[in-house]
Amino acid sequence: MTTDPGQAERPDRGPGFELPDVVSVRIRRVRHERPVRRNFTSALPATDNAVEVLVETSAPIPIRALGPVLWVGETPLTETSADDETHYRFLGLEPHRLTVNAPLRLGWSGQPPTDTRATRFTYTEPE
Repeated sequence: MTTDPGQAERPDRGPGFELPDVVSVRIRRVRHERPVRRNFTSALPATDNAVEVLVETSAPIPIRALGPVLWVGETPLTETSADDETHYRFLGLEPHRLTVNAPLRLGWSGQPPTDTRATRFTYTEPE
């Protein structure tokens, strides 16, 4: 005898991880120093030619296991840091891969570029 009622149980929707709107973008060239880590050596190189994309959002990006990604066309910028709840810095260590006029989209690490939030901004030459 089974106790299965015949219908699959509905999974909970879980917390919302919707991404906020991007309100403003500023792109500039920066020098990137190799991060000094306590327990391991960073794989990130030092470079004089990095690109930093400063992004302001309409609300905080939710905290979750996967970090935010800024897509420049088909190139993901995964190195990110938060200045405060609505200001984020995305770092491009290979600026030759970034295409002028490519659309900027916000997404999550490990998710395909099709699962992103479009913005009204495009990539421009750094200041």
